[in-house]
Amino acid sequence: MTTPTIEESTMSRTELARAGHLRGVAGVARRLRGSGVTVGIWFWGVYALYAVGLTVGNALAGNDLEISALDVTLGAARWPMIALGVLASSGILTLHVAAGGSRRSLAEGVVRGAVVVGAGFGVVTTLALLGERLLSTSLGMTWRRLGALPFDSPLTVLGSTLAEALVLTTYILVGACIGLGFTHTGAWGTLLIVPLALPAVLADLATRSGVIGTIANIELVPDLEHAEVPPSEGLATLLIGLGGAALAAVLAAVVLRALLRTAPVRAA
Repeated sequence: MTTPTIEESTMSRTELARAGHLRGVAGVARRLRGSGVTVGIWFWGVYALYAVGLTVGNALAGNDLEISALDVTLGAARWPMIALGVLASSGILTLHVAAGGSRRSLAEGVVRGAVVVGAGFGVVTTLALLGERLLSTSLGMTWRRLGALPFDSPLTVLGSTLAEALVLTTYILVGACIGLGFTHTGAWGTLLIVPLALPAVLADLATRSGVIGTIANIELVPDLEHAEVPPSEGLATLLIGLGGAALAAVLAAVVLRALLRTAPVRAA
């Protein structure tokens, strides 16, 4: 039996460390994906009942709903994403480190999981909007987005799907950052919510959706009583939305990595 050389021993340790890192990343991402599936089943199940009931109810009453039932909620899918992000960072930080995981593997796992969950929710959002439009038009009602990005051709539908995926990914990462803000400062973390939420604000503004994006695009025409948020048009608007949403997601990931480097690990 030969004794391993220094190079072989170093390589073995490096490979073991790499394998451990990958296991940590996969474990965190898997946990986030599993939670995302659970949240998705509940959220979209309730949404389906709400959207169908609202649309059919207005049709039976002889009303024209006009605006997407989902858009009327001003991006309701964003809020469970924030809660998911909080649990994915501060909620498992202590257990992850105690199990031998690194802060870097936790950050990478949260980002990977957020991308997958965001993509899944983005696709389901588009399917929900297409279903809404089909139901509304089949009942003789008009249908349009409340602001948001263009949604009138296969290309813009695809672009809107990608943009929504990036927005929801950003919200998960922002939730993770907010959770770590409380981990760093305790109750004083409340003061960090606004600055840590800036990537989410950027995502909303770029895609003209959510609470901030909708409010920012209100047009007082001709006065406050007739204020509305007109639908957006043009390829340039779509590209700006995609670029802004991508930038917001990257910014949130960078902030998350920075916060995790110095987050205190408290006893479970």
